[in-house]
Amino acid sequence: MGRGSGLQQTAVRDGASSRQWTRVPRLVVFDLDYTLWSPYIDVLSGGPFTETEHPGTVLDRYGGELSLLPDVQAVLDVIETDLRFGATKVAIASRTGEIEAAKECMGLLKVRIGGQEMRTLQSIASYVEIYPTCKLAHFNEFVQQSGVAYEDMLFFDDEYRNVQDVSKLGVTCQYCEDGLTWTSWLQGMEACQKAKRK
Repeated sequence: MGRGSGLQQTAVRDGASSRQWTRVPRLVVFDLDYTLWSPYIDVLSGGPFTETEHPGTVLDRYGGELSLLPDVQAVLDVIETDLRFGATKVAIASRTGEIEAAKECMGLLKVRIGGQEMRTLQSIASYVEIYPTCKLAHFNEFVQQSGVAYEDMLFFDDEYRNVQDVSKLGVTCQYCEDGLTWTSWLQGMEACQKAKRK
């Protein structure tokens, strides 16, 4: 999973470049389990985790796989390379109790940025809140740490209750039942445009 070819990545980025987005979020926030990766990290056997020949996949102590979902690299590549996102930061908000395991995997899972540079998920995320609580607590921390207003955030999560809770803060939220896909990314960005026009 998460091993798209260079041609596919180029096509995806070209599609993003053609979009006429006039407003871009200052903070894009992602859940982890079944939003950026699968399976749930708490069903694995724990660390130490090891890298594989595929940068988007790691193995737990008994060989169980944790992999980035297929479109995650393309989305992160756009955020990191499209000039319109030059002032945009990435954040992680997860309710998992497997805090250290999640952080370890973030430090091992890699995506290719700009067609060449390999970056870990950890290095891409400017703000990380991982602990079992209501997502509202995570977002309160993001405001305090980043200074970004809720209205300038875009949030992706595969759990509808989290989307409902966070949307009450004024955050633009995109429910992605099947995890982060290119389609859900575009839907989130379109929702961001509409929210700014209200």
